[in-house]
Amino acid sequence: MDFDYRLLAKYLIDTLSPEEMVKVQEWRALSIDNEDVFSKLVELRISGKFTQYNTSEHIEKALEKLNAKINSRRRFQIFRSVMRYAAVILLLVSFSYVGWDYLRPDNYVTITVKQGEDVKKIMLADGSAVWLKAGSSLKIPEAFAENSRKLSLQGEAFFDVAKNAQSPLYVSTNYVNIKVLGTAFNVKTDEKHQNVETVLARGKVALFDKQWKAVLDMSPGEKVTYNNHKNEYTTEIVDVNICTAWRLNQFVFENVTLREIVNQLSVKFNVNINLESSKLAQRKFRCVINEDESLPDILKHLNFLAPIEYRIEGNEVFIYEHKI
Repeated sequence: MDFDYRLLAKYLIDTLSPEEMVKVQEWRALSIDNEDVFSKLVELRISGKFTQYNTSEHIEKALEKLNAKINSRRRFQIFRSVMRYAAVILLLVSFSYVGWDYLRPDNYVTITVKQGEDVKKIMLADGSAVWLKAGSSLKIPEAFAENSRKLSLQGEAFFDVAKNAQSPLYVSTNYVNIKVLGTAFNVKTDEKHQNVETVLARGKVALFDKQWKAVLDMSPGEKVTYNNHKNEYTTEIVDVNICTAWRLNQFVFENVTLREIVNQLSVKFNVNINLESSKLAQRKFRCVINEDESLPDILKHLNFLAPIEYRIEGNEVFIYEHKI
C-alpha cells in the first residue's frame, strides 16, 4: 500500500477529510508498527507537544537520526527539501525508528519535602541516590529514556549518581543545567536571590546555561555559584564535607560566626535569637550539631565551647557574654 505520510501530519493538526481518515485507518491496520506509531501520534496530539518540537533544530536532528536508520533499511527515500507537512511527518515516522522518547509527552512524578520535614533519600531506577532537603522538590520521569536521564530540581539536593557511560544524567534548574556521568555533587537553588550553587564532591560535571550552551567543567572540591541577576559565574574551593553534611541531618559549622549560627537556629526553631553585642556576634565557632537536637541542648553545647550565657523566654532567646 502506497501511503501518503502527510496525512498523519494533517491528522495531527486536525485537518483530515472523512475520506482521508479512512485511508489513515486502513494504513493503521496494516501492521503492529503502524498501530504503534498511530497510538503515539494520538498521545502527541493530545499533549500538544508537536508545537513545541516542530522547530528547525528538532527537525534537523530527526532528519539526521531518521536518515541513518532508513538508509540501512531501504524503506523510504527522504529529501531535505520537504514541505512543512513533510517535516512534521519526518518527526512522526521517526517514532518507529529512533524512539518515542524524543518527542513523547513528559510523564513525571514530583517528590516534595515540606519545610520542617526530615531529609528524604530517594533511590532512582538506575541505582542513583538523591538526598532531598526540606523545602525542596524533585521532578523525576516515570521511566528514564534509553539514552538520557533527566531530572528537574527546585531547592537543594545531593546526588550520588550511578555511572552509565551510555546514559548521562541531566539535572535542570530554573537558571542552569548540569550534565554528569558517575559522580557525586550538591545543587542548591535560591529563587529569592536567583542563585544556583553547585558543589562537586567527586567525579566531573559540566555546567550549561538555560540554552544548553556549555559554560564550564567542574573539578572535585569546587563550588560554582551562578547569579542570574548579573549573569555571572564564580568559582571557589570549599570543604565538601561541610557543604554536604545536611544530608546526614547535621549542621557543620567551620570557623563560622555566632551570628551565622543563630540565624540558622532561628529559622529551624522558629524563634527570635537576640545577641548582646556585635562583638559577641562575631565570635567564631567550629562545631557539628545534629539536627534532631533540641534548642536548649544546642545552646548548652555552645556554652561549653565559649564563655556565653543564655536564657529562653517563650519564642525569644537571649545570648550574652558570661560575666565573671
